[in-house]
Amino acid sequence: MGKGNKSEDESSCQKYGVPLYGAAWVPPAAAVKEDSAAESETPASDTVNRHVVLAGGGGEGHSGIPNAILLSAFDFESNSLSDQPVAKHGTASDLPYRIAVHPGGEGVICSFPKSCRWFEWGVSTDKRTLSLKRSAKVLEQLEDVGQQLAMTFNDDGSLLAVGGEGGGEAVLPLPEQKYVLNFKVTGEIR
Repeated sequence: MGKGNKSEDESSCQKYGVPLYGAAWVPPAAAVKEDSAAESETPASDTVNRHVVLAGGGGEGHSGIPNAILLSAFDFESNSLSDQPVAKHGTASDLPYRIAVHPGGEGVICSFPKSCRWFEWGVSTDKRTLSLKRSAKVLEQLEDVGQQLAMTFNDDGSLLAVGGEGGGEAVLPLPEQKYVLNFKVTGEIR
């Protein structure tokens, strides 16, 4: 956090008991789906960026800190995150390192130590709130590729760029997942 009024910093910050390695806004398309499922009277313009997806945990060890992907509500009026996550998806011993949120609201791709997985937005029927579930979609080109340190979608979500620990980079069109560009960086780039 930056320097500033300490009381303002404390009121706009939240701890969820896990170290966090990834954070992104939930896109408006996912928030609108939530509102239509919940039959909310809130205008769609008020739903924009009201949830944040977070990823992190304690790793593969026995630290006692759970690995999870969290969804937290953000209140613009009070400039604060919800006291508790609105949804939590445990990932067992797999530590979620990096995330890339699909701009069209289709879901989230999460990088784990050995591969990447796709998660979709859902709506919790009992709480009528946004949730997250593991998708049946398999990202074949991102299975057993090692940890990806950088991931991002292009503006319309049709391409995913990834960069791994070993210097390998790839650009994949979705949903086809055939490499558009696949290369390994060697030497030093200055």
